[in-house]
Amino acid sequence: MNKEAINKARAVYYGLFASLLTFFDNSSDLGMIQKTIDVLAQNPLDEESHLAFSNMQNLLITGGYTLLKEESDKVFFSPYSAYIPVTASFFVENRDDGKMRQEMVKYVLSSNYRRDNEKFKELEDHIGFIVLFMQKMIEDELLGNEKSAQLGREVFEKILNPFIDEFIAALHIHEDSHFYEDVAIIMQSFVALERLYLDVKKPLRESEAPRVFTKEFKKPHKPLTPRPKKNMEEFVL
Repeated sequence: MNKEAINKARAVYYGLFASLLTFFDNSSDLGMIQKTIDVLAQNPLDEESHLAFSNMQNLLITGGYTLLKEESDKVFFSPYSAYIPVTASFFVENRDDGKMRQEMVKYVLSSNYRRDNEKFKELEDHIGFIVLFMQKMIEDELLGNEKSAQLGREVFEKILNPFIDEFIAALHIHEDSHFYEDVAIIMQSFVALERLYLDVKKPLRESEAPRVFTKEFKKPHKPLTPRPKKNMEEFVL
């Protein structure tokens, strides 16, 4: 097993998810996203991922940044469609800013990174922040930092693993999810591989049927306002 090659690929996957699961308002984001998808599509994890990557490439070719931004707004921000929670606290505790955030803050404080709250408005247990943190831990591991490797494994096991299946299911079945439906398919394959690689078991659930989040769960939103770009550059030492 080529651990270095696997970790490089893991970092690229987490980086792609971070780019797609945080708010973006800069059309220049599209180039990086397309390039990453093209790279990963050359060696998909399975046949389902191969088809999903192909669909995503075609959608971006035909719709470009406008399609991606409009679908992201509908799936994650629109008050008129089903609600997709985006924090570990909500999935585990049915509320935002709960104990899962406190746990995630502890992991962040144990690392060399901090949330730049001037640029990244979401909480530490936001799915976009978690996957971005995972990317940084893997990149540090590639530089020989064993503490980061352990932190990454603990964040996956204790924070991401308990709720990621339910998040993927909600993303997959959302009525406005087309591009993001394929993102959900790729995430599902990737998480299964992560569990094997990190030797973390899939959490037991009382029912295999995912909870259905209706728009009644959605809190009133303020009008959308431009926000800073969210990607790895927003992590500061």
